[in-house]
Amino acid sequence: MEGIEKILAKVEGVMRVAACLSLMAMVLITVADISGRLKQSPIFGSEELVSFLAVLALGLTLPYAHSHRSHIGVEVFVQLLSTRVRRRLKFFREILSILFFAMVTAMMGLYARDKQLSGEVSMNLGLSEHVLIYVLAACFAVTTLAMLVDFIRFLGQWRQS
Repeated sequence: MEGIEKILAKVEGVMRVAACLSLMAMVLITVADISGRLKQSPIFGSEELVSFLAVLALGLTLPYAHSHRSHIGVEVFVQLLSTRVRRRLKFFREILSILFFAMVTAMMGLYARDKQLSGEVSMNLGLSEHVLIYVLAACFAVTTLAMLVDFIRFLGQWRQS
């Protein structure tokens, strides 16, 4: 189990760096486009590129956000409950989250395949959208794996107590 956690941590680190690079590329493209507009030569398709990079940045940060608990929680209400009830709520919440993310991963993969088979491309630059959707599906898959590892760790801690 520790081996999987180490590999997952490395993958999350690489994804985090890629997200930072996507964000930096978004900034550079936006600045270059604005500068070009001042000289009457904007970058063609800059909106498309920035949109694709934004999707990448968001998708690539999902596993990191999960592992660092950067998501929204309803802690005030939950803290009023007993430990036993909190554990049960966490158990069901984790199962539902894993199932939801696994379903989203599968559906995104199917959607990407449909896009690939149809040959659909982006409007301005003609970029293959299916590649971006496959990458996003992979991001969801890594997040699902991170959730599964956390759930297994939670079950181990629950049995010990």
